[in-house]
Amino acid sequence: MRKVVTFLLMLCVMFSVFANGSSETTAPAASGTDSGSQKGGTIVGAMNVDVSAYASWRLRSGQEKLSLSPVYEPLMKFDENGELQPYLAESLVADVDNLTYTVTLRDDVYFSDGSKLDADALLWNFENFKANSQTSSTHFGSVESFEKIDDRTVVIHLSEWNTQIPYSLNSVAGLMYSKKAFDDHGYDWCLENPVGTGPYVMTEYVTDSYKRYEKNPNYWNKENEPYFDNVEIRIIADNMSAQAALISGDIDFYYGGDFQMKSTLQNMGYNLYSNQMWYTIYFLIFGSAVDGSPLEDVRVRQAIAYAIDSDAISKSLDFGMSFVSNQYAVEGTQFYSDDVVGYEYNPEKAKQLLAEAGYPNGFSTTIAVGVDQALDRYMVAIQGYLAEVGIDVTLDYQETAIWTSRGIYQIDEGMILAGHGFGANLVNQAVSNFSQRAISGVGMLKDSKIHPDDLNDVLMSALSATDTEEMLSYMHEAERLIIDEYCLGYPVVIAFSTQIIAQPDIIDSGFVQAYNEYMDWTKVSRAN
Repeated sequence: MRKVVTFLLMLCVMFSVFANGSSETTAPAASGTDSGSQKGGTIVGAMNVDVSAYASWRLRSGQEKLSLSPVYEPLMKFDENGELQPYLAESLVADVDNLTYTVTLRDDVYFSDGSKLDADALLWNFENFKANSQTSSTHFGSVESFEKIDDRTVVIHLSEWNTQIPYSLNSVAGLMYSKKAFDDHGYDWCLENPVGTGPYVMTEYVTDSYKRYEKNPNYWNKENEPYFDNVEIRIIADNMSAQAALISGDIDFYYGGDFQMKSTLQNMGYNLYSNQMWYTIYFLIFGSAVDGSPLEDVRVRQAIAYAIDSDAISKSLDFGMSFVSNQYAVEGTQFYSDDVVGYEYNPEKAKQLLAEAGYPNGFSTTIAVGVDQALDRYMVAIQGYLAEVGIDVTLDYQETAIWTSRGIYQIDEGMILAGHGFGANLVNQAVSNFSQRAISGVGMLKDSKIHPDDLNDVLMSALSATDTEEMLSYMHEAERLIIDEYCLGYPVVIAFSTQIIAQPDIIDSGFVQAYNEYMDWTKVSRAN
């Protein structure tokens, strides 16, 4: 049985996030280009922290996606209707019976170094990603091997059926790096020098200062060339400096900043552009429920969930710019299950459950977070809510080097507050984080003692489902098990994963405001 993959993206909840112009203040255009000019010039953006990766197969953070999306493009893209379509690929054909996906490339795609994206380059990209990417187990965990068929075709052979491969080819696993650059310069050089098929070439960068890009003279997509000749992305670490740079016109847009800053600028007439289907969930993870820990008892985990007022956090701390979900999915998307009950704010219920579990006077524990994650407001709020039901929480801020060297989601005891992005790849994320694969991978529950067989079976069934309806049925049951049955974590709030606050004359026609994980720099322009 062979069938062309045309997976439909779930319809996402749409939130009103555009500028309301409620203030008479008018923001000036950025000085990087001439407002009212014709096509060309420079767009100047900024973000809050610099990137740590430049090779396509190692990109993870939002800052890396912003900085490297001028250079890299994926094999598959979602169109304006939210349907997954071939992009650098010409076709993607699924063969469920033979456990294969066949990728056929377009015949006109070239890297910025002039080399062609052919089957040899594709095969190398796939093999390199599987061997060297930090997220290999998430995207290619069920991949057995790759096979070149002809000059444009590579077959992906699976050990078991995986519905998520097309979504992975829209994500980091589908970003293409020049094999010629790798052959000429070696692995270490590639880690610091991006060479892709995208509309721009990185020409200069100074760590923690700026990056500059020029139009790619070999860009293959002549029907969709970028509006701007040049791109500059600066590093502006703090909100006040970024806000001042926008108001003075020094930059055209900013990626980063807290919700208060965004709310203030939006009310001044600036545009707030949000990705239409990629979210970040801020999840309180009961990951280290080791033997003898209070967190080993599901009633304690449920008590913690009942003790936290997420509605108040969203409204007061996030200025209404985040939203609340009772599960590991977003309401309005196909992954959301109406059968999940979840945990409304109920401190009395929390105290009752703690007493039933043998902790009428509470207990002491910790919450760990990476110091650079800018989640202090949530940490302090959660600490206060848990204190009200008798749980004494010590906040453990871990330096980034320690946090990552131990494995991002590994602590000896207590809880972790972490955020991660998800969208159409939610099944991949759930398998990586909550199935028994997490034990040998990089998932949130890697060190947990809680890896129920029934949840693992449901998640693996979702991964190997042969159609969308079957996949969603399993995922809905997984949502119930994760939240209601085992309470493996608590979704504090959810926010749009990718947002920029931009000058009023910056027009986003699919740049950030799209269905894709990576920005499309051919879809941003300046009003004339």
